[in-house]
Amino acid sequence: MRTALWIAGGLLCAAGIMNLLFSFGAPYGDFATSIAVAGADGMGDIAPTDRFMFSVVCLALGVPTLVGLNATAWRNTGGY
Repeated sequence: MRTALWIAGGLLCAAGIMNLLFSFGAPYGDFATSIAVAGADGMGDIAPTDRFMFSVVCLALGVPTLVGLNATAWRNTGGY
């Protein structure tokens, strides 16, 4: 059971981190390829996308799971 929790926590954290890469964009398409539309001062147009909430939920579930499992791991190593 503990191994399954380690795997689930790791997968949730990985999914959250990977989705953070695609969590921000511009409303008119891919920001990197639409600089002509955005102009040089288009940084104000960047906003969170739908993936942002998914990544937040994954991290909010995965990080506490891994922290909780790791909190007592020192007992298995004799305190070192």
